Amino acid sequence: MADVLAVDLGGTNIRVARVSSAGAVLAREKIPTHANEGMGRVVERMAELAQRVRGPASVAIGIATPGTPDPDSGVMRSRAVNIADSDGFPLGPRLTELTELPGAADNDGNLAALGESWRGAGRGRKVVLMFTLGTGIGGGLIVEGRVFHGEANICEFGHISIDHDGRDYISGVKGAWEAYASASGFGREAREALERGGADARASRLWALCEGDPARAEARLLCDAAREGDTFATAILDRCVEYLATGLGTYITSLNPSCVVLGGGLAEAGDVLFSRIHAALARNRAYLPALRTCALVKAELGDDAGLMGAARLAFTKAGLKVEP
Repeated sequence: MADVLAVDLGGTNIRVARVSSAGAVLAREKIPTHANEGMGRVVERMAELAQRVRGPASVAIGIATPGTPDPDSGVMRSRAVNIADSDGFPLGPRLTELTELPGAADNDGNLAALGESWRGAGRGRKVVLMFTLGTGIGGGLIVEGRVFHGEANICEFGHISIDHDGRDYISGVKGAWEAYASASGFGREAREALERGGADARASRLWALCEGDPARAEARLLCDAAREGDTFATAILDRCVEYLATGLGTYITSLNPSCVVLGGGLAEAGDVLFSRIHAALARNRAYLPALRTCALVKAELGDDAGLMGAARLAFTKAGLKVEP
């Protein structure tokens, strides 16, 4: 039975797994990325690791990478943020040359969504929309088992504007969704509230969790304080969730997905977050017929989502079917 190699190129580590058509991980290894050595050397080390993991039945290799690889040629259209000379690098072709396996590359957010669609929380659903809530908001849209790339593979889900007169943002989009609704956005809202909150802030559980230093405030502590019943933190979290639900409702209304999968560090907050999202969406944040047919679920695969997506991509490259 044929298997494939899946590569996840991260800022800290390169991870490679050998994966079956049923999504079973048959072998895996990782090594440090050493991004400072440049893209050429990073890919050579990626190939060396792939050769250690590959088996006699390995037929293709898929790569999940930061940045924007061309989905057809595998050439990087924009740099992987942590590797300075990666823009324009022929990632897919070079890895094919080194491993003598057909190779394909895609953005790591796209492939995380593909992985969750194939073997995770979106399994068996027709249209899967995934958001990763971390430093920013990454995402991917899967339609009937394939990544939607748009015209030029530039689907920046976190950069829609949710406030026409909102915060300036590094992307140039005023009021960008991820400036408010990412884990970083939640943390900033908490810090600013503590700094201006006076006696109420200093009496809060959130203040105690931050050890009296607003600079320590982050999304995790905000959710922890709200879970413990802190009214000060609850008010901040409710406001942040409204920002999050505004963007989610826009996508649910416009794309009519079967499900929305939420991953990343912020999603680990669990029910204190998800219950509020459900309530906010029901308060006229989405077109009700679209909302009724859309499940909101937590990602299941964790760090393996990108690997599973890269494996699914490799099977497609090889022209092989996978188990649903």
